[in-house]
Amino acid sequence: MRSLVAAVERIDPLTVSGRVAAVNGLLIEARGGVTRLAVGARAEIERRGDTPLPAEVVGFRDARALLMPFGAVEGVAPGAEIRIEPGGSTVRPTKAWLGRIIDAFGQPIDGKGPLPQGLAAYPLRAPPPPAHARDRVGERLDLGVRSMNVFTTCCRGQRLGVFAGSGVGKSVLLSMLARNADCDAVVVGLIGERGREVREFIEETLGEEGLKRAIVVVATSDEPALKRRQEIGRAHV
Repeated sequence: MRSLVAAVERIDPLTVSGRVAAVNGLLIEARGGVTRLAVGARAEIERRGDTPLPAEVVGFRDARALLMPFGAVEGVAPGAEIRIEPGGSTVRPTKAWLGRIIDAFGQPIDGKGPLPQGLAAYPLRAPPPPAHARDRVGERLDLGVRSMNVFTTCCRGQRLGVFAGSGVGKSVLLSMLARNADCDAVVVGLIGERGREVREFIEETLGEEGLKRAIVVVATSDEPALKRRQEIGRAHV
């Protein structure tokens, strides 16, 4: 019942739409509904013979909004309808997402059906908390890798970067941390990964045991840069 109430509260009774005025390379100009828009707003653009194209408002010029698409602009025609999404870029995670693989928009891409939605909505680009309101570094975290526990001791709330050349074991180390670290859930962001390597990492390197308590967010290197940036925000939620 609580999920149903939350879903009803998210419904906006006012539908705002616009039209495509021009397409210049990857920049789409829209007219209409500008007063309801702001930088960062999300929209969907109708395409001929294809699914709607998601886009984001990146600026304004005179009385037109400038949008950048999250995919190819093929099929976008002058006068095509643009539907404004009132909710903005938010995500509603829940523990039921563990073991699932999602894309930049929080949509499942593993063929296991739709994802349940949590009650709380989290913005993808929320401002960081002020310095005086941030928690202090917590207790020591068992990374599940003995050599790292000894030589690179890490506490809860810290960040750790791993930088190395190709083929020396970064992905293997990442899978060891995902399987063995002392935590309840793991978010693995495969951002900019080669498309042919995603399945190999999930099925072999991470494995079934590692996937059980992980959420894998995928945006490969062949996807638009704007979509990969969206993925980065989602992986940090």
